[in-house]
Amino acid sequence: MDEVTLLRNNSRVPLHALFVIFALASAALACNFQLGGAPRTPIGTPTWSLDFIAPDNNSLIVAGTTITLAAVASDALSGVARIDFSVDGSLIGSQNAPISEGQTRFSAQQAWQPTEARGYLITAEAFRADGTSIGEAGVAVQVIAAPTAQAALLSTVAPTQAPRTATPTALPTFALDATPITLNTAVPTADVPNAPAVPPNAPTLRVTFDYLNVRARPDAGSEKIGELARGDEAIIIGRNEQRTWWVIERGTLRGWVINNAEWIQISGATADVPLATTADALATATPSPLPPGGLAPTSTVTGTADLIIESWAIRGGTPKVNENFEVIIRVKNQGTVDAGSALLEGIFQPGSERSQMAVPALAAGASVTLPPLNVTLRERGTNLTGTLTLDVKNEVAEGANGEANNVVTITYNVE
Repeated sequence: MDEVTLLRNNSRVPLHALFVIFALASAALACNFQLGGAPRTPIGTPTWSLDFIAPDNNSLIVAGTTITLAAVASDALSGVARIDFSVDGSLIGSQNAPISEGQTRFSAQQAWQPTEARGYLITAEAFRADGTSIGEAGVAVQVIAAPTAQAALLSTVAPTQAPRTATPTALPTFALDATPITLNTAVPTADVPNAPAVPPNAPTLRVTFDYLNVRARPDAGSEKIGELARGDEAIIIGRNEQRTWWVIERGTLRGWVINNAEWIQISGATADVPLATTADALATATPSPLPPGGLAPTSTVTGTADLIIESWAIRGGTPKVNENFEVIIRVKNQGTVDAGSALLEGIFQPGSERSQMAVPALAAGASVTLPPLNVTLRERGTNLTGTLTLDVKNEVAEGANGEANNVVTITYNVE
């Protein structure tokens, strides 16, 4: 055998080696190309919506007045065929779309005349032509007695107290490093007697919610003396011992705001913010015939309301990505005072998706199962968490203990 033949024989590649080479080449191609099939479709946005237009949440309505309920729904895929209006779970009217098989967007109105002075939960539910529900939205309203019945209402609300008048009362003060500061003063800051100098590096807060109540004392049941809007900034000049409330200053307004990371964003160091204490005792809450948030007329002046989430459940099993699912929530007022209407907010992961639901006025000791809270998530995941928060706008005076039990954490998977 000559040298050429020997070299040729030694250079042959075994068959099994060819298979290995082919497999490696295929793997390399797979890293750069999609072999067969259509490209993966990105997850889209929800194709439906339902909004309650009128009345506004927490509206005050005089008994005997006819008002117009209004809602608008849309469904880009199947269309909207009907909108039902209900009050406290009882159907009061249905409005059908002009196109019986459904139209992409449909606005509906329904007349309603409440006769009893109390809180109501009004809901609107949209349906497709095949009868399936598109979604549900609701608002809480408070119906008050007509002017001619105010005397009777006042007697029911506070039988031992005279009606409120416009007579001014002494403004509360609090002590900051032994220097008193007047709250809710109408004069410029420089004219306030003994007003402490604000350090140039004092921390500030910025409101990230729709609004933030400013109160006379570090208690949700104390007098509201002002309000900050979304985007407003204020200087932090004091705190309570638990750092759950800040004393703020904005122009001529000084008062207490709750320290909630969902509502405010703080800039600067707060470690050296001085302790501030109220110089007078917390005033006993006095019910009003026309209370903010719709205080039920049977309330007394003893104790506080205390809203809690008794139970929750996800309807229909494990949520699926990009599909609406419903959370059923039961709320109880375990306090000794009737609670006005409030707003519940759910924040769901992934994506911090938000969904809100009106909570009607609740008598002391009463419970209510709310209409379904609708949620749509756009990513899959396991062991995800969400939070359900009662009274997110701080409209119900629950006291320190009541405010501390308003948040419930839930867990779930998304397929």
